Amino acid sequence: MDIRAQISMVFHLDKCIGCHTCSVACKNVWTDRRGAEYMWWNNVETKPGTGYPTKWEDQEIYKGGWVKDGNSVSLKGAGKLKGLKNIFHNPNMPILEDYYHPWAYRYGDLFTAPEGDDQPTARAVSLITGEPIDIKSGPNWDDDLSGTPDYARNDVNFKNLTSAEQEAMFQLEKMTFMYLPRICNHCLNPACVGSCPSGALYKRGE
Repeated sequence: MDIRAQISMVFHLDKCIGCHTCSVACKNVWTDRRGAEYMWWNNVETKPGTGYPTKWEDQEIYKGGWVKDGNSVSLKGAGKLKGLKNIFHNPNMPILEDYYHPWAYRYGDLFTAPEGDDQPTARAVSLITGEPIDIKSGPNWDDDLSGTPDYARNDVNFKNLTSAEQEAMFQLEKMTFMYLPRICNHCLNPACVGSCPSGALYKRGE
């Protein structure tokens, strides 16, 4: 591939307030259609945490990146033989459960419920099947005070740390917000940049 130009986006991590305005703006422009309900090309993750899709940084699961063999490199998850073997199916790609099962709420039930002693509720329904579902996770499921301990302890970046080092990191995360904005770098005029309330996103002039 002859790459003649590269467009780059920059997130100013010191200014990001984790509001997800950029995520929602990107979602409304690019993936707000049937079949793309689970897709978030732009998202802001709270670190430490497992991220979206779950454990996306663990390349032992998804086989991303390169393998060095002497002076040459080869793709970890691809190659002529691997490509031929998996020509119709890539076993290393995340599946829907690794993202999340998209849902909406049946708000109409709030207006059409018959009179009774109980308060009507808007049930969660699957955007794929339309059936009621029990919500298990979402694109920012661990998005709270620097990640819940359950998600934080499963962060692949802590894999090589000792128990004492991990505990020290968890104590640090209790005192501050650690946000990791991620973007796809598609847009010439990105909605997320225009929507960011704190000026944390900008496009490099060069």
